[in-house]
Amino acid sequence: MNVRRWLLPPIGTMIGLVVFLMLCLSYWRLVLINADGDPSLHWRLGHWMIEHRSVIHADAFSHTRPGKPIISMEWLTEIAFAAAGDALGWNGIVFLAAALIAASLWILHRQLLSEGNDVLLSSALTLLAAMTSWIHWLARPHVFSFVILTFWAWQLRAFEQGRQPARRLFLRLVPLTALWVNLHAGFLTGLMLIGVYFVGAGAVSLSHDDNKCTTARRRMATYALLGTSCLMASLINPNGWKLHAYILDFLRHPKLVGLVNEFRSPNFHSSSTQGFLVMLLVLVFTLTVARARLSVTEILLIGWAGSLALRWGRNVPVFAIVVTPILACHLTPWLREVRDSNLLARYRRICNNVTEINARADGRLLVVGVLVVLLFVMAKPRVMGGQPILDTELLTNRFPVAAVQFLRRNHTAVHGEMFNDYGWGGYLILALPEHKVFVDGRNDFYGPELIQDFDTVNRAHLGWEDVLRKNKVDWTFLPREHPLNELLSLHKDWSLSYTDQVAAIYSRRRE
Repeated sequence: MNVRRWLLPPIGTMIGLVVFLMLCLSYWRLVLINADGDPSLHWRLGHWMIEHRSVIHADAFSHTRPGKPIISMEWLTEIAFAAAGDALGWNGIVFLAAALIAASLWILHRQLLSEGNDVLLSSALTLLAAMTSWIHWLARPHVFSFVILTFWAWQLRAFEQGRQPARRLFLRLVPLTALWVNLHAGFLTGLMLIGVYFVGAGAVSLSHDDNKCTTARRRMATYALLGTSCLMASLINPNGWKLHAYILDFLRHPKLVGLVNEFRSPNFHSSSTQGFLVMLLVLVFTLTVARARLSVTEILLIGWAGSLALRWGRNVPVFAIVVTPILACHLTPWLREVRDSNLLARYRRICNNVTEINARADGRLLVVGVLVVLLFVMAKPRVMGGQPILDTELLTNRFPVAAVQFLRRNHTAVHGEMFNDYGWGGYLILALPEHKVFVDGRNDFYGPELIQDFDTVNRAHLGWEDVLRKNKVDWTFLPREHPLNELLSLHKDWSLSYTDQVAAIYSRRRE
């Protein structure tokens, strides 16, 4: 019986395991690393820090900002990705990112069950949260924030509901802040979440009910002290308070923010937002049909998370993490109290049976076995040599792999400094370190002035030649169909050095 119990995983573990295997074994593993050049960039930055045994403080990868001070927002994440990549190649980075995404769903499912929700409803809403967030399932530092924010929101909600003492809340969240601030800038979302709970408690404290007022004021004091403690803990990073100022300064520059797709509003005409739309519809159903009586804090949480998600698409996962437990909390009693029907009776019967089975399940043997086998599959070339069982590489039709190989074979093909495609910058830093890039995905680092210069050239606007001369650019590395290539092909001072189906390289003619 014990062996059977260890082999049968609980539903939450099964959801996480299926997502993990899907991300590692399906085409999605290529999506994780090929959406943009950032995975390559983070690997290269992390490798530099491992190699030099130091947090990077000055740029060593661009010719436009050489030696400029760097505010490292994700240094610990970059080291983790680089360690995984150095050990197992792209398979290692995929393994790590997939494990973090799966862990966030597992934590969310555990939270829903811990709050007394039906196991079937909890599973369905967890899958809906996954469908809402999947567009952001990429091998980038924000996947660390998925895990931490899910746990963070769970702990705050447990305290708000009186299921967790304040002491435990402090012992968990304050040290977690010190870790989070070195992993990803998403720690600010955690601080904002504490602020929302503080405002919610403040609104309740204005009630005429003396008991509610007293409890709410105590919670206000707890949230205020917790927020202050977490804010102080967030100063434990290589840049101290300068990190916070740097992030806020970046968000004040629309030119920099607008350059990143995930900082744009969700496009509801895209299939990638279908999960978000479904979750919004479930929210409407919960409010109108189930007639949920939301608390003040829940109203504030939905409004805060919704406004963040509608403003910047990157916050859609935040909406899923924060709102899913609220939906479960109000749909569970509705399902139990709504008048009987054959369909609901069958649902309750199945739910009771699944709950009983789920309570006895453990699944540790299966999970460990799957992880060991998958790790062996991914590590096989590094451990035993030979051909990989699972080949994971950057797509040659997405990145200029062939062009990079040409430059490695022909060192004299280009001279001087390079102007490169923005999306290829991170890849070129990793694949072609002997040549410094003009720009890469660190738009916050390059600043609005340089980004404006890049935009002038990239759009072939008036003054593009002046920008190239100012930055001593003697060759360009751009997608084949880039509009600047058309101008260069007609320009007497430029000639084509290389072209293929993906990229074209033009060089300034030597006098």
